[in-house]
Amino acid sequence: MDRATVLVVGSANVDLVTTVPGCPKPGESLIGSSFKTVAGGKGANQAVAAARLGAHTFFAGCVGKDAFGEMQRRMLSEAGVDVTHLKTHASEPTGTAIIFVADTGQNSIVVVPSANYAITPNDVRSLRPLFEKLDCVLLQLEIPLETVKATLDLAREMNVLSILDAGPAQRVPDEIVRKAGLVSPNETEAEAMTGIGVQSVEDARRAAERLREMGAHEVVIKLGANGCLYLGEGCLHVPAFKVAPVDTTAAGDAFTAALGCMWNRLPREQALRYANAAGALATTVAGAQPSMPTAAKIEAFLLERRRAF
Repeated sequence: MDRATVLVVGSANVDLVTTVPGCPKPGESLIGSSFKTVAGGKGANQAVAAARLGAHTFFAGCVGKDAFGEMQRRMLSEAGVDVTHLKTHASEPTGTAIIFVADTGQNSIVVVPSANYAITPNDVRSLRPLFEKLDCVLLQLEIPLETVKATLDLAREMNVLSILDAGPAQRVPDEIVRKAGLVSPNETEAEAMTGIGVQSVEDARRAAERLREMGAHEVVIKLGANGCLYLGEGCLHVPAFKVAPVDTTAAGDAFTAALGCMWNRLPREQALRYANAAGALATTVAGAQPSMPTAAKIEAFLLERRRAF
């Protein structure tokens, strides 16, 4: 199978990660058991994931002129991501994310975008020659919505698949929903977009139907331990793989990158199963970018699971 060519337009953060017994409640103080600094940001995570899956990967974003920015640029390059289109802001710091990881593997995240908001529609329009080579462009909501919209417009004009990972959770304008080739929220994000609480697969189906009513062409809702639900040319629920989670941070980013690499290369159910495997493996390693699995690991994981039945 030929290598996919993927562009990620999105955020590059540095994650400040604290391990805690449980995610803190309002007004609660906790004693953490560890602290570490890890390269993250939904966009950068997805770029690293796509590169590790074998895609020829480009990243467009913005970091600060600081140590965190240098760290991100180095980590992306070492993962095989082309950072030609990664800007450096002269005054804004690199984006950060403060992450609490509970002993159960669940997490709570506060993102401070900073330099991420300096990636502009004009930056995207300057990438027109690159779009002629692309199989897919991946986007998230940690950059300005006008930049997301400009990217979706160019992708549609150039007939490039666009996948909108609708995080962090927020109300997304219908115009953006209509422009995306595929919209992929998790349960919380789907509720923010549709007003429908997602506690079950049936809830996910109703939320996906609402997104289709809003103009989405195809929808994939990430359901964590319940797998994922697809609505578009048909309706599919693909169960999750059972693993022992260590840290769920960036599992959705691994899932989205896998979709981008495989969506036009495999039948829908196989692509969704592959993405589920990527997300599951990401939960078994601590940290965001460090947890992004390689294609070889996913293929070995899928082969092992097939042999188990």
